[in-house]
Amino acid sequence: MEIYTSTACVVTILCIFATSSAKEICHHDRGNNNAGFNGQMEGSHHLHWCGNVFYNISGSSCCNGNITLGLSQLVADCCGSVAYNPLNEICCNGRILTRSSTYVKCCGKDMYLTTTHLCCGKNKLFQQKENHSCCGKETYDMTTHCCCTNTTLEVKPKSETCCPKATDSDRKTERQQGPPPTRTQPILSDLKCGSETYNPHEQICCSGNLYKASALTKCCGLDAYTLSDGDVLCCNGTLHLNVPEQSECVGGVIYTPGNTTCQMSTRPRVGEHCCGGQTFNPRSHICCNGHSHNKKNGNFCCGSEVYDHHNQFLRCCSGHLYNLTHLRGKAECCGSLLLQYDNQTCCSSSTNSILYDTKQNHSCCGHYYYKTSLWSCCAERLKPTPKPNSSPAEYRLKPLTDLIPEMCNKTVFFGKVESVTLENDLRHVVLKVVWKVKSENFIKDPWLYVSLDHCSSPATDNGMTYLWEENQNGKHKLLSHPVDLTSDMYMLYSVCYQKKG
Repeated sequence: MEIYTSTACVVTILCIFATSSAKEICHHDRGNNNAGFNGQMEGSHHLHWCGNVFYNISGSSCCNGNITLGLSQLVADCCGSVAYNPLNEICCNGRILTRSSTYVKCCGKDMYLTTTHLCCGKNKLFQQKENHSCCGKETYDMTTHCCCTNTTLEVKPKSETCCPKATDSDRKTERQQGPPPTRTQPILSDLKCGSETYNPHEQICCSGNLYKASALTKCCGLDAYTLSDGDVLCCNGTLHLNVPEQSECVGGVIYTPGNTTCQMSTRPRVGEHCCGGQTFNPRSHICCNGHSHNKKNGNFCCGSEVYDHHNQFLRCCSGHLYNLTHLRGKAECCGSLLLQYDNQTCCSSSTNSILYDTKQNHSCCGHYYYKTSLWSCCAERLKPTPKPNSSPAEYRLKPLTDLIPEMCNKTVFFGKVESVTLENDLRHVVLKVVWKVKSENFIKDPWLYVSLDHCSSPATDNGMTYLWEENQNGKHKLLSHPVDLTSDMYMLYSVCYQKKG
């Protein structure tokens, strides 16, 4: 988790008030940035409020204004003011208990196994017996008795007139879970915009905000406008007001005839490129998230920073730039965080990368960290049936930037997944080879047929392109998250083939 020192907090809070927004975090001077891991060069991104302090949802959780360290908000639930991992734990009346099985529920403050016991009246446990169900706080045999629903729930012989005429299975479901909900056809007033219902014939919902609608009304991010408005322009989800006539939005930038406009700050020279609120010369500078940098300092962006990818002491982790000179061992990225301690484990999928405190008999399944006695994992999918011989993935996929430059000396290639089929324990994949990194010859046959151990290999999606490795035995290994063929191929080519300077 990233925690600010008091000085950094004061600077950050002043920045927030200066921008008149308590929800957005501005960049303070990097000289005062002591956030989280030492050496982090840009640590104020992706932070959220918890009470009156900041926390990073990738490494901690917020419950009722209190922070729990070491467990990401992305995979946690709250038990009162403490976060817990619902995969391996359960919250019963404010108590966090370790799951003995995936088939446990709460009965009052205690945990019980649904396959062996019944919980009646929310807090009374009974040994499960054949044809028995709950009736209030007691159980009854459904073959001889029924549960009468008069003023109170009572067990009566089936001969009583109060016994409902229903099948045993229907009665069991009803007594345990209550009557089934009444299903009605959806009506217009059922449509929600945020927490409010609305009629789409009269109103339009723009990212949770309601506006009066007409045939010409359109959404632009949180705002609405009509096509007849001549002085507004929607550009990348932001609605700009009072713009000159004939203005155009190109690449997220508003262009007005006779001027170059950078986020509505007019510059006198036509044809200049915009970087944030300023113009820049792309021949000598590089633009990183609205910040212009001299190319002498590097040709790659990491968030709003620029860095030299040849510098072995700099590491970019999902837009966060770290200085590794203070570290003794080798550090690797885990999403936007830096994995540098032996007691930490990084679990990642194509959507999330999350740090966990390492525990015995636990393993990763995508970005989840599960107890192997409770769950099994197959192709990054959790199953509530532990298998003694199951073999979770021995490696995790990484963003391409985390694999550079060590990939330059290996036989790797970009392969697009065209088709997938299963046969017993094997996953057969048809790949279209896009580019072989070490090969300078044309690809004669772009089609490649790869077989993987299905459960112990990360999941693959049709139509997505990944970085693959081919070892000396002709076996193939999936290495990266899905890649962008334009930017990622350029990055790999630049690092592996271009000499420094």
